[in-house]
Amino acid sequence: MEEPDYKTPRALMAAVVGMGVLIIVGVVVLVGVVIHRMNSPQHPALTSSIPLTDARIAQLALSPDEYMTTITRVHDDLLAIHVVGDKGERIMLWNVITGQLQRGLETSSH
Repeated sequence: MEEPDYKTPRALMAAVVGMGVLIIVGVVVLVGVVIHRMNSPQHPALTSSIPLTDARIAQLALSPDEYMTTITRVHDDLLAIHVVGDKGERIMLWNVITGQLQRGLETSSH
């Protein structure tokens, strides 16, 4: 019995070889990125080790009807403090390093 004479089209072979090369290049780049990130210096993240009773936050004057609901990290040394009260809500920005408080958004309730 004779085998049928079948040839793989050149375009199909080129596509298969091209995809194989792309897979190998992608794996090499991925391994390189992982190794680079493992060897890069670690930047310390802002943790919750900063006591909220620190004298620097005492500058946030809250009235008796106001309370803090959330504190959210905005940037490395910048926190957003959400304050809620009878008069409305406000968001204050607190720079942890300098201890400065900046006014943010304010809403009033009717």
